[in-house]
Amino acid sequence: MTKSVAIAISAFRSDAAIISLLEEIFTSPHPEVTIVIVVDSLGSGKIAETAAAKKWQLHYENSNTNLGSAGNLARRMKLASETGAEWCLCLNHDASWDAARLSAMLSAARSRSRVGAVYPMLDHSPRGPRWEDGRRHFRPSSGTRLYEIPQDEPTAEVLWSSSNSALYSLAPLAENISVMSDLWMGYEDLAYGIALHQGNWIQLSCRSAVLTQVFDYVPRRMLGRTLHIPDKPVWYSYYNIRNLILIWRQYGSTGLTLRTVCWKLLQSVIRTLLLEDNKLKRLQLLYLGALAGINGEDGRVLTHDQHVGNCTFP
Repeated sequence: MTKSVAIAISAFRSDAAIISLLEEIFTSPHPEVTIVIVVDSLGSGKIAETAAAKKWQLHYENSNTNLGSAGNLARRMKLASETGAEWCLCLNHDASWDAARLSAMLSAARSRSRVGAVYPMLDHSPRGPRWEDGRRHFRPSSGTRLYEIPQDEPTAEVLWSSSNSALYSLAPLAENISVMSDLWMGYEDLAYGIALHQGNWIQLSCRSAVLTQVFDYVPRRMLGRTLHIPDKPVWYSYYNIRNLILIWRQYGSTGLTLRTVCWKLLQSVIRTLLLEDNKLKRLQLLYLGALAGINGEDGRVLTHDQHVGNCTFP
């Protein structure tokens, strides 16, 4: 029996990128895709207007609050499950569409029983090491050299990877396995991967499926070398460390030990001092995020101006 796929796309102030992605999807459709969903936050309505004008069969939902990446992923998964689809391909605004990549991931998904997720290999160029072949546990730094990846093994079991272009089975939702939407922003894919693992669902990295350039990187010079670090707003510092602590509190040490969280905090402090801008603000937010995680404070706590990166507490 053919298993149907829902494509579920997240949007936030990204009309042009989403419309371009939808153009690719509807121009080069995959035969097993039965519905395309876009979940927006505080959207302008332009995506829905364009879809109507082009007669795309699109389910568009616009939240009147900022769902954040975690809330958006949780909502997309729920909407996809309500369509009767068996798989959900989750795409961010900066993803690319490749019908052949989806076919490869579906083949991997059907190669085993109780496959909860299939992830493409990620090409993080220009960062080095550039490849990510899924993750077997949480590490403060990730990256693999191509020669380290077995070329004769089409898939590898992993604990988690980015939700961007991840193919998720919708069956785990019936077992009350869900995304930690209260994280609001950051590491919701790690939390969901741990939840799948604890629910005895297999996750696979599909080596014949590749997604290039998931993140924007900014070059930094240190000791005569050029390093590429993710180009993230200042306020990410708060959620990154807070959410890791909340995930550890929720799921214990499966794939994420307290020692690793502490090392991530130390690494973030060192990187901020050596490589980041707005050092004082980032360090302040790391401290406040760690304190919030210890106290179990979840949800959206900071307000921010995305254009200038200024953060205030409500």
